[in-house]
Amino acid sequence: MTPPAHEEAESPMTASAPTASETERFIEAGGIRIRYHDVGSGPVLLCIHGGAPGAFGWGNFGPNVPTLSQRYRMLVVDLPGYGGSQKHGLPDGDRARLGATVFAALLKELAIPRAHVVGLATGGAVAMRMAIDSPDLVDRLVLVSSAGGMPLITPSPSEGSKRIGRYYDPPGPTLETMRDYLEMIVFDRSLITDEIVEERYAASMDPEFIAHAPEGKATAVHEPVWLEANRIKARTLIVWGRNNVVQGYDNGLLLLNRIPDARMHVFGRTGLWVPFERREEFEALLNGFLDAS
Repeated sequence: MTPPAHEEAESPMTASAPTASETERFIEAGGIRIRYHDVGSGPVLLCIHGGAPGAFGWGNFGPNVPTLSQRYRMLVVDLPGYGGSQKHGLPDGDRARLGATVFAALLKELAIPRAHVVGLATGGAVAMRMAIDSPDLVDRLVLVSSAGGMPLITPSPSEGSKRIGRYYDPPGPTLETMRDYLEMIVFDRSLITDEIVEERYAASMDPEFIAHAPEGKATAVHEPVWLEANRIKARTLIVWGRNNVVQGYDNGLLLLNRIPDARMHVFGRTGLWVPFERREEFEALLNGFLDAS
């Protein structure tokens, strides 16, 4: 039976869903030009994407925007060095600390006194650093496949990390090597479409990204944030995929032990990119965590 027209109009996945171009904004925060997407209304949800070749905010969290923007004001940011954010002239030093400083400045520039912060992979290390250095700005913290921890069981570097590190090796990247990477970070490889591969490959081949981003050819410093995780005051949800071959879920177990007010959810048959691969379940989990008193 065909649903009534008004039900179609209210669906979060209709053609009227917010687009990247409609929600794109730019701001100078902490002396660095940042691209972000501002969409929805309600409590602020700052979404910080993962690293790796060609990564950017909307690419990681865009599929979650139609649903989550109905409940939150989403700020989907590009890390310094990625996407549409400034790539050249970034200061040397720890990239997690840089991102945390810049996004704390972004919230202040936007007159936002407090936000929930979601960090995926590399973005998780940034989110933790924000919670440590700017505790008054971070309400609740969600760490998804987070960097900044330490493996308890899995080898280091992981096989996934080594494959990411070889992405730009001679003879150079191709659409096929990008597909191999993207299929590696999910359990269900059928989810990776030609469109996703082409979009991410194009971003990975941006000359500025290759020259300056940590997962291009530039060097980067990553301090072990887990050593200070016990200082995190925010209530924290740790989310992982059991089949994550880049950051094993034992990294999450360490964070669960270190962060004072933490709980953890592990999805089976799921890789690194949980918000995409388990979209509806992840969104329900996030809403439940942020709604709980």
